[in-house]
Parts: sequence; C-alpha cells; structure tokens
Amino acid sequence: MALAALILATTEDEGSAAAQPLLLTLGGQSLMERLVWQACRIGCRHIVLCAGPLPAAMMSALDRLRARGVDIKLARSPQEAADYFHPEEKVLVFANALVLPDTELEQLVARDRAAALTLPEPWGRDRFERIDAVDNWAGVVTLGAPMIRETASMLGEWAFAPTLIRRAIQQGVERLPLPLTREEEADELSPLIRDDLVGTARGLARAADVVAEGVVERRAILPALRPLASWIALKPVSATALALGAVVLLLGAIGLGVTGYASISLITLFPAYSLAVLTLLVGQSGMPAPKPLDQFLANRPLWLPLIVLVLSGHQFWADGRGNILPTILLGLWFTVQSLLLFHARLRSAAWPDWRPGDAGVAPLLALAFATGVPQIGLACAIAVTLILQISVQNRALWR
Repeated sequence: MALAALILATTEDEGSAAAQPLLLTLGGQSLMERLVWQACRIGCRHIVLCAGPLPAAMMSALDRLRARGVDIKLARSPQEAADYFHPEEKVLVFANALVLPDTELEQLVARDRAAALTLPEPWGRDRFERIDAVDNWAGVVTLGAPMIRETASMLGEWAFAPTLIRRAIQQGVERLPLPLTREEEADELSPLIRDDLVGTARGLARAADVVAEGVVERRAILPALRPLASWIALKPVSATALALGAVVLLLGAIGLGVTGYASISLITLFPAYSLAVLTLLVGQSGMPAPKPLDQFLANRPLWLPLIVLVLSGHQFWADGRGNILPTILLGLWFTVQSLLLFHARLRSAAWPDWRPGDAGVAPLLALAFATGVPQIGLACAIAVTLILQISVQNRALWR
C-alpha cells in the first residue's frame, strides 16, 4: 500500500496562525522540516501540510523543501487536504511537532492495520490529546485515506485532530506505546516553546546511535561530545559545517605530513576524528550532512593509513638513506594491514571490544615520531592490526 503523510499545523481556532511549535529550530532546521524529511526517509511518496494563515517563516521552510525536490502540497482546510490522498493510500498523520527516531515511525507504518503511538495518560497532559484513563495520544497515527476524508466531511464545529483520533479509537485502532521510562521524556518529545528544546536536544544527543570506531571513540570521545552536541543543536550551526571542519583538519594533517611535521600531522587526526563524531551526533538532531560527506566521515578508518603513507613518501623523497628504510617499510606494511581491516569492516566483520581504533593509535604514533622512535610505534601499530586480523578471521570461522 502506498504511503503518504499529513502534517496538521492548524490550531483549534481556524482563524489563527499556524501552530508555532513546527517553527522551532533544532539542528539547523525547523521541526516542520524535520518531520517532512523523516516522512521522506520512511517512504512517504508525497506530503500534505494542512495549515491556516502561514507565517513568513513557514513559507520559507516550504520553499526550501520544494527547492530540494520534496513533493509537498499546501491545504488550507482538512477537506482540501483529504482531496490530495488516493483512496488506497495509507496516511501517516502528524498532529504534534513530535521529535522521534526513525525507527519508531518505521515500526508504526509497518503495521498492517491502523495504529497510533501512545504514552501513559498522566504524562504530558499539557501537550497530548487524552484518549481514555489509560493512554494519551502522542500525536502520530496511520490511517486509511477514506477515514480522513469521512472525518473531514463531518467536522462541523469540531477540531479535526481530536475528532480523527476519537473515530480511529472507536474503530479499533491499534495502540503502540512509546518506549518511555520517565515523564520528562514525554515533554522532550513534543516541545511547545523554545525553552523546551533544551530537553529535546539533550534527549536526542543521549539517544543518538553513532557507530564508534574503536574503544577510544566509544568510551572517551562519544560520552564527552554528547553534551556538546545537544548544545550545538540549539545554535545556527549545521552538520555540514562541522563535516567541512573535519575535512579541513584532515587536509591540514596531510599538509603537515607532506612538509615533514610527522608528529603534529598525526596528533591533528584526533580532533578530526572528534569533529567527525560530533557531526554524526548533530546530524541526528537535525539536518544531517549531505550523503557524500556523511560517507566520507564513516570511512574515517582510512584517514590514519593515508597519513602514514604520506609520511612514508615524505621520508623516501626527503632522505632515502638506509637508516630510515625500516620506517618506510613499516609504514607501508601498516597501510596495507589497515586496508585489509577496512575491507573486513565493509563485509561486516565482528570486531573485538578492545579494538583501540585509529583515534587511539594516532596519538601513540605521534608520540613515537616526536620521541624519535617511529619504528617502535609503527611496529606496535602493526602488531595491533595483525592481532585484529587474526581475531576477525577466528570469529568468522566460528560463526
């Protein structure tokens, strides 16, 4: 069944301006844009925004979305919105500016029957519609297009969203409770004013699922950057800008390596890795970086072997004497071993938990180059890659 989306931005008073929570900005985009992009990601073929008089900020958001190729229609009333849907379409209805991970919406639209997201009745009474003594409606439901058309035609003086969910409940809509453990989480899901965004950003940063490349990123970098990501999400800073910062740091590290500043080049990688992780965190709070940049950051295990290869090339061209030949050979060996591990990563290899990752290896190599014993640092790094390769092969054999 084809999937569409309906965003309800009108208040109970049809003469008032569109609901302001949709215009709150988080992670470099409005909450309305966030809902639209989420709907696109989970497979909605077209989107309808049902709103009364539009503020200039909402018109600007609509123009940005259309400029990026999003098929979004504007309806001035529920009756007009219902006309945009094909009778055989399933419609994902947003009645609140709800901030949810994609996985929750994917599970909702995967249901064969109409389904609504709910939360316990005592929670969020100031922002969620009450269903009964057990549940509140979280503001998201999947319904057939005929139900929307029938409800719109019988409205009269009633508000559309409450009438829609009550009719759905009467017809046995499935209830899917959100996985919340605290009442504060309910408030974080649906910000009403700008001050509410602080908790929303904190909750998103806390729950962001970023794949860590090694124990240093997982245990040190990620926990340290989550609070910073929640703070940045409230500022006019985009994930794209952060990603470009990581690229600039990598280019700077390459330039330092070419000019012979080996230890500084290697230590520059650590903030580059940190900025890459921060970009991925902020991207899950708002607008992510473009796919090429996101993919570049995801391939950061290639950065360290690239720098080591640059350093080996510099030493070869700057001084080809025999006393540095071991360093060059060890550098090339480390590069090859790293590429083999990257290939295993692409094939979803099972890594041991103790894997330090390049964010852990790069500072050790920087220390070795700074103290004049690069051979020892490279030998240790090669030993780690060899042990990892053996561990990956053993795990593959025992699967």
